[in-house]
Amino acid sequence: MVELFVPIAAFMMIVLVVSLTTRLIATGMLNRTIREAMRSDPGSIPLLAERLDSRQPWGDALLGWIFIAFAVALLLLGALETDPERQSDMMRASVVPIIVGITILLYTRFARPKSG
Repeated sequence: MVELFVPIAAFMMIVLVVSLTTRLIATGMLNRTIREAMRSDPGSIPLLAERLDSRQPWGDALLGWIFIAFAVALLLLGALETDPERQSDMMRASVVPIIVGITILLYTRFARPKSG
């Protein structure tokens, strides 16, 4: 069972780290551009500030849905398993991605900026 979960978990961690690192670098570059614009051309700041809020609202939610899809796949694999011990292992292994996915979706739902 471990030979199935370790590569999948390693792949998901790598994807998550790359995704969050690229988002961090992009935000840092934009913040540096805004600081430089404040010194040289303060009139361009509103255009740059709009880019801070223009991040795709579905980006974080997509990550939550990916975790939930992974958990559903584990549940289906567990349901198709004939060995009861392996079946219960698969069912237990699906709990963590379900909790993480639901937590991310709840966070994106309640932490989004209120419009108007």
